[in-house]
Amino acid sequence: MNSARELLKLIESKQLFPLFQPIIDTAEEHIIGYEALIRGPQGHPLEFPDALFSAAQQHDLLSELELACREAAIREFLLLDTDARLFLNVNPNVLQDSDHPHGTTLRLSQQLGIDPRRIVIELSERYPIQQPELLKEAVLHYQQLGFLVAIDDLGAGYSGLKLWSEIKPDFVKIDRYFISDLNNQPTKREFVQSITSLARKVNAKVIAEGIETIEEFHQLHHLNLFLCQGFLFARPTKNPPQTLPVEHLLPQARNTIAPNPDTIASVTRDAITLSPFDKAHNALELFSNRRTLCSIPIVDNGKAVGMLRRESLMELFSGSYGRALYANKEVSRVMDSNPVVVDCNTPIDTVSTIITDDDDVDIFREFIVTQKQQFLGVASVRDLLKRITELRIQNARYANPLTLLPGNVPIHQHLDELLAARQSFAIAYFDINHFKPFNDNYGYAKGDEVIRQLGQLLVQYADSPYTFIGHIGGDDFVVIFRKTEVAEVICKQVIDAFEQHITTFYSTQDKQRGYVLATGRNGQQQSFPLTSLAVGLVIVSADTIQSHHQVAALASEAKKQAKQESGSYCYVDCR
Repeated sequence: MNSARELLKLIESKQLFPLFQPIIDTAEEHIIGYEALIRGPQGHPLEFPDALFSAAQQHDLLSELELACREAAIREFLLLDTDARLFLNVNPNVLQDSDHPHGTTLRLSQQLGIDPRRIVIELSERYPIQQPELLKEAVLHYQQLGFLVAIDDLGAGYSGLKLWSEIKPDFVKIDRYFISDLNNQPTKREFVQSITSLARKVNAKVIAEGIETIEEFHQLHHLNLFLCQGFLFARPTKNPPQTLPVEHLLPQARNTIAPNPDTIASVTRDAITLSPFDKAHNALELFSNRRTLCSIPIVDNGKAVGMLRRESLMELFSGSYGRALYANKEVSRVMDSNPVVVDCNTPIDTVSTIITDDDDVDIFREFIVTQKQQFLGVASVRDLLKRITELRIQNARYANPLTLLPGNVPIHQHLDELLAARQSFAIAYFDINHFKPFNDNYGYAKGDEVIRQLGQLLVQYADSPYTFIGHIGGDDFVVIFRKTEVAEVICKQVIDAFEQHITTFYSTQDKQRGYVLATGRNGQQQSFPLTSLAVGLVIVSADTIQSHHQVAALASEAKKQAKQESGSYCYVDCR
């Protein structure tokens, strides 16, 4: 077969056609775009892309093939009658070909009536990139024309993360290799987490491609990676689905109340229970048959009314007449009628205080956990202390080194746990206005002192079992309130305290004139107001929010509104 002649024949007779595979936002459950995957006639030696592009490379027909593929993809895509985006695969090196006619894709989009913002140019890392600088210029050219840009097959090839961070694409697609068996390979999970973290910093969206198993999808969902593509959802086809419900694929935890790891619910477990009218010999039999059973909650019509402990019951039955005296008595006669009972939403630190108030605390002692006054389960002092230790280690691991407050990882985890529990809350985003001119005048050491001061004020006024204080980085902090009614009051208290303390950091001259002199963005010296505090406060209804990304966007927008005001200000957004 003369592959050059066959390829030219396919191009000239327009026999190339695309199949489309949907890309889904599994959090919002809608299709954001379709990737066009080109094919030749069925049964033809050049039916599949590897053969097509290999022949094109061999016979210097890559530019001709690329343009034919794009035209076929755009024409067929418009027939789908969808508002989603079209993802077009492009070999980066063709952009550097001097014979490649530039501007063809834009002319095609204008001719066929499709907004360039609906077209995403996918640049694959699978091809060796000989001149990265020229590639960056080409990417900028596409973006200036209005197209979006994606890097495909991230991690599969040659250009690496340095090039990605310089290009700042709109989308990044993680190669199938890193998605395959992700649920069983910690190294792959760490890679995916690193990529999503870096993507946030360059404002790129991450797409996981090649998802084939439900376990891979659930692991990605757990990692808060919601843009997905793969055979699990749909195979490439000429007529792809317009909607693609994924509710049946989602982890079951989405439809249940998830325990918040900062509350006692996180260490609560099921337990064998007895009615207060059961006989004591029934309890004795349970303890005798289950050596690890420490206690039995006594529950009446769903309410916990007491606790029967192994050591107490065994002591009663150990005497000469113990069995005769107690075997047929109701357990209500021998139970502890005043056990420790806590609600499942009680913060772990609060429960720890309740438990350790007892001078004779036993680490194996169990207590009762309720939900809306109904029996839920039991927890032990040992599990409680273990969880406290785990949380402290985790917070220390991800703490901001300047303030030792929890950083981005625990902040995101805390938000996701509140959302999973369908719990309404408030989030306050604190940002220092005109902080750069202060740093420029007084130095970074003094700036660090101001940041630490703000962190200390937040702890002083906002710290409680019902709040979470986090340090995003720099002069940005967040406070998450589970008691929304106190949020605005506390924010204003912090503002007042900040206003009182901040003047101590300025020289007498700057305080008297009320501004500092610093170099502005235009390179000229100008005056800047003294620092103040902008607070964006959002009252969040968890039923309307899917992920911490949405919460962060709302809080950032509220903070921007607060910064529009002169001086310190708290902007409140009730959702």
